[in-house]
Amino acid sequence: MYVQKNFDSASSMWDYRILLEMQDFYKKRKQGELTDTILTNRVKRDIGKFYKQLSSYSFDKFLDIKIATEDTLKIAFVSYKHTLTLKGIVTTEDTMLILISEDNGKSWLIQDWTIKWIADQIDKKLF
Repeated sequence: MYVQKNFDSASSMWDYRILLEMQDFYKKRKQGELTDTILTNRVKRDIGKFYKQLSSYSFDKFLDIKIATEDTLKIAFVSYKHTLTLKGIVTTEDTMLILISEDNGKSWLIQDWTIKWIADQIDKKLF
């Protein structure tokens, strides 16, 4: 969804822990104590900068899915392979999404830690 520049739809599926982690990320880098809409807009801007530089993206295949139960949470670890072209460099990577259900699998929220990696690249002025 990020590739299609549909951030609002993608972020609506995030587990709340992502924004807590991103708030801590920006604070540790002395970029302010961002909250609520300001935090979401900052994450959206960073992701937008990254995907503006992205020439192509393809989902290649699912690699593995594991489901675990911790206390009242059901957690799915979804590994997949994707290929992206960024600044003329083609990279194929394995990555993971973590899906969390607090209602025994009736609904799922997503932890996509790629956004933290993207924000780190932006912070290092690589994009």
